[in-house]
Amino acid sequence: MRIGFNFTSAEGLPIAKRLLADNLIDYCEILIDNFLHLDPKDIRNHFDCPIAFHIMRSCFLESSDKYLSDIAERIKYHARELNPIYVSDHLAEFSINGRLLHFISEIDYRKRMVIFNKIARWQEMLECQLFLENYPSLLDGGHEAPHFFSEMRHKTGAGLLFDISNAVCAAHNCEYSSDLWIEEARSTSHYHIAGYGPAISDDNLFLDTHAEEISSLTMQFFLENRDIFTRDNATVTYERDRNLDYESIARDIVKIKSACDLNAEGSPQ
Repeated sequence: MRIGFNFTSAEGLPIAKRLLADNLIDYCEILIDNFLHLDPKDIRNHFDCPIAFHIMRSCFLESSDKYLSDIAERIKYHARELNPIYVSDHLAEFSINGRLLHFISEIDYRKRMVIFNKIARWQEMLECQLFLENYPSLLDGGHEAPHFFSEMRHKTGAGLLFDISNAVCAAHNCEYSSDLWIEEARSTSHYHIAGYGPAISDDNLFLDTHAEEISSLTMQFFLENRDIFTRDNATVTYERDRNLDYESIARDIVKIKSACDLNAEGSPQ
C-alpha cells in the first residue's frame, strides 16, 4: 500500500514537501485543474515522487464536448510528462438549469443511462481509465450509490475512487451500514480518506470538510477492512484542504500507517 497527500494549491506545497522529506507519504495527488497553466516539467521539479491526477471542475455531466475536449487535451499533455498513477474525477452536479450551485450536489442515480453515456464519453476523451469518487450522501439517494457504481463499472469500464470517509458520512446521514460499500471497495485499488464535520444548520449531518482529523468512525471502518485497503497495489490519499497544520496532518498519516502495521517512523518530534 502507498500513502499519498492531496495537493490542491500553493499553500499546501510546504506541507507536501515536508511529508515527503519525513517519509510519511509515497506520492502526491494533485488537483490537476489548478495546475494546467503550468509546464508539467515545472511540476515535476517540485515533486520527486509519483503523482496522481484528481480533477475537480470538469463538470463533465454538464459541459459541452468542445469544453471537455479542450480540457482533455491539456490533461493528456500533462499525463504524458508526469505519468500519473491514476486519473480521477468527481461524479456530481455543479449546476441546476445553468445556475452554479454553492455546493456540489449528488447526482440523480435514476438517470443511469444518460450518466453512463457521459462517463464513457469523458473517459474516451481522456484516453485512460477514469476513476470516479463516491459522494458523501445527505439524502436517501445514497442507498442507491453502491449498486450504481457496480453497474457503472460493468457498463463503462470506469473505476471507483473509493472515498472511505465519504462512505462513512453517507452511512450516518442516510442511516445504513457502510458495509454496503464493501464489494465496491474491493473492486478498486484507489482510496481517499479525510476528516469531516457537522453541518452548521444541522449537527446531525456529516459534511465532507477536509478540515479536521480523521474520525474514530472512519478509522474503525478502515481497520475492519484493512485487508482491502492495505493490498500491495492500493493507494490511500489523505485529503486536507483547510487547517493545514503539519503536526495534525502528520498525526493522521501516522495513524493510518500504524493501522496498517507499517513503519510509522517520521512522526513529528
